Amino acid sequence: MNAKKFSDALSALDGRYVEEAARYRRKHGQSFWVRWGAAAACLCLLAAGGALLIQGRGRAAPDPQQVQIPNPILTVASAAEMEAYLDFKVPVLEKEVEAYSVFISDGYPTMGQVDYADGSQFRIQYGSGDISGIYGGTLEESREIAGVSVAYYQYDSMSYAIWEANGFACSYLYTNGGDAEVDLLIQQGP
Repeated sequence: MNAKKFSDALSALDGRYVEEAARYRRKHGQSFWVRWGAAAACLCLLAAGGALLIQGRGRAAPDPQQVQIPNPILTVASAAEMEAYLDFKVPVLEKEVEAYSVFISDGYPTMGQVDYADGSQFRIQYGSGDISGIYGGTLEESREIAGVSVAYYQYDSMSYAIWEANGFACSYLYTNGGDAEVDLLIQQGP
């Protein structure tokens, strides 16, 4: 626009309109509340996010109730109670028993153990293999007793025998004169 056109446009204006425009104040309408509402929503989001971040920071170690596992060894009062847990017969020698134990694996009773007062120990479980818990023993001899192959081992001052019969793996740890006791355990059998 050049100066002449501008001057013509200003002279064409009515003075009333100019005075009215000078007095005009913009009313704070919807845009005012929209801005304040958006700011309040942002503050709420920041507060909620901060609360979530702070809540997770205090725990370095997990809650022990979530990671506890049950005791895998159950001590029972008698051979009959042990047999009830294991669902098979457990041979027991005629000597003083110190403890009857049932070993639990994956939530199921799998192995029975009889600890005797003289330090000897008998273990039995379904399956095959060496369940004595002693690794590194030296094979002393192998014998057959009542059709069952028995392997006798020596480890330091301990002697033990392992055998398999009727689908069960067995071991007997003893200190002195355990050969006759192995024979008795095999005769009682599971």
